[in-house]
Amino acid sequence: MRAYTVSNHPGWLCSWILALSTALVAIIAILMMASPSHCWQPETVTQAPYGNDFLQEWVGGYLILTGQADRLYDTSSFEACQHDPAIIGFEWSRATYFPPVYPPPHYLLSSCLAWIPYRLATILWLSLLAIAMSLGSWVTAKYLVRIQEFQVEPAIRALLERWSWIGIVLFTPTIYSFIMLQKGPFWLLIVATTWSLLRKRRDGWAGIVFGLLSVKPTLFFLMPIVLLRYGHWKFFLGASLSVMILWGGTYALLPMEVWSGFVSKFGMSSSYAAIQGYHLDWACGLISLSQVSDVARNVELLKWFFVLPLSLYGLLVVTQPRRLDIDDPNTLWSLLVVTFLLSPHTYYYDLVLLLIPLLWLAAIEPRRSIAYYFLLVAAIVFSPLVLETVGLPLIPIVLVGTLFEQRMGRFVLNRQTDRRIGQVRQNEELAY
Repeated sequence: MRAYTVSNHPGWLCSWILALSTALVAIIAILMMASPSHCWQPETVTQAPYGNDFLQEWVGGYLILTGQADRLYDTSSFEACQHDPAIIGFEWSRATYFPPVYPPPHYLLSSCLAWIPYRLATILWLSLLAIAMSLGSWVTAKYLVRIQEFQVEPAIRALLERWSWIGIVLFTPTIYSFIMLQKGPFWLLIVATTWSLLRKRRDGWAGIVFGLLSVKPTLFFLMPIVLLRYGHWKFFLGASLSVMILWGGTYALLPMEVWSGFVSKFGMSSSYAAIQGYHLDWACGLISLSQVSDVARNVELLKWFFVLPLSLYGLLVVTQPRRLDIDDPNTLWSLLVVTFLLSPHTYYYDLVLLLIPLLWLAAIEPRRSIAYYFLLVAAIVFSPLVLETVGLPLIPIVLVGTLFEQRMGRFVLNRQTDRRIGQVRQNEELAY
């Protein structure tokens, strides 16, 4: 059968991104009409706040903008501010609150939106999420236009060019990013741009872009170390420069009380779990597997004999190969999955980043891409049921399973290749 390369003509990409953007706008419109946390109800006391998680970012920016930065990490002040109708324009249940869990640069950037009233800021935030999602998807999809070394069959090419945008829109983490107003689309844009620059061998610029992700340390920590291990020192230097500018500028602009408060809140996760409840069915990290037992002595047992070995395995997956193949989407998949597994706190809406390797993988290994896609969707959908019946968080187990599958697949492929080479050599010897 004749093989075809992915189309070079960008015409399909224009219609593709237009369809994707239109679908995202439709999702936002539906949410604003149907979702309680997206409907403005100033006359009633709602259970969840309008704008969901965006509230704590706006409040943090508001405190900085109004000269109250020294109260940023004061829990009582932060809570009082986000429940004050005179500030946010509505009332919601005082039984819960969003604590200040992000680093100071994050709230400093959020202060740009605190210039406008909270309701308008939420609408603007939703619009920015849609723009970031479209741009990140566009950067990712350009791979299908420019890269010619992979051969794609006509049927697969047609599916990618016409319908892959539907998979992006219907991906469960995508939908929940807009329901929860989470920042996943921004992280998607940063990582997609970073990896595209790496593929163009522009390591320094890739590092500078990736340094922006340092405002989300739970997603930032692994990639610079792994790339430095494989000799991408320009990336490491670029990321370091970006971090120094971002964090150094924040240090210069905000008072010292902010930083001392931030350091004191490193243990905030435990009190936050007690107030809001830690969602094990949402969790992606291996650490969640150590929290499944109600018996205290079993927790330490799980940490040392289950979580620790799997963590070491994840590190070996991304550091053991002799070289880091930037052009292989499986490399990015492994790196992102191990980041999620080792991170102390990631939820399933953060998995929107996996759309990047999923789309790239569809061009060369469509069956694996489709299998991973539906595995993740099923894991997210059935995770509450599995946690209730079996007592285990499903998402990290599925993520570990994909790493095992990749390793086993490469092992089998290498064995088949060695066997074929041996057979060829034997035939050559017989011929002589």
